[in-house]
Amino acid sequence: MQESTIKNLQATMQLHGFYDGLVDGTWGNQSHAGFYAMAEAAAHCKSHSEDDAVNGEDKPAEPTGKYKLSAKSLARLNGLHPDLVKVVKRAIEITPIDFSVGEGLRSITRQKELYRKGATKTMNSRHLTGHAVDLFALDEAGKVTWDWKYYWPIVEAMEKAAKELGISIEAGARWKTFKDGPHYQLPWSKYPK
Repeated sequence: MQESTIKNLQATMQLHGFYDGLVDGTWGNQSHAGFYAMAEAAAHCKSHSEDDAVNGEDKPAEPTGKYKLSAKSLARLNGLHPDLVKVVKRAIEITPIDFSVGEGLRSITRQKELYRKGATKTMNSRHLTGHAVDLFALDEAGKVTWDWKYYWPIVEAMEKAAKELGISIEAGARWKTFKDGPHYQLPWSKYPK
C-alpha cells in the first residue's frame, strides 16, 4: 500500500476510535489490529442495516425522561435547519442511550481539515449548510464511546423521532459504504439547500 493510502486509513480509524497510534503512513501491528477491528464493526453494522430498525408503531414513543441535552450540545445545534433540531430534541427524550451533539454547522476550514485527514470523503458536506449533525454516544460513565452497540439505539431513536415529526432523515450508520455512526442528515432530495 502507498504511504498516502495508509495515512488515510490511519486517520479514518483514529477518527472512529479504532486506532490511537501515529498517522505516519507506516503499517505496523497497531494499524493492522485497528483495520481488522474496523472491518469487524462494519460487518456488524451491515448485518444490522439489513433489518428495519424503525419501530412500526404509529403512536409516539413515551419519553424516558432519562436524558437532556447539555448547554454545550444545545449551543452546537445553533445554525442547523430547524427540522433537524426538532428531531434531535425529540430523540433525546426517547433514547435509551445518552448522547451529546458533537458537531453541527461546520466551517469550510474545518471541512478541508477533515477531508485532508481522510475523515470525510467529500467537500460537499451537509454540515456546511446546517443540514447535518453528529451525535456522540455516551457510555454509562458519561464518556464518549465509539462502540457500535451504543450507536444503534440512538439511530433507532432518531428514526422514530423523525417518523413521529414527519421529517425525513438519513443515518450515516445505514450507509452502504463509509459508515458513519454519529452522522445524521436531512436528505438532498427533500432539502436541496
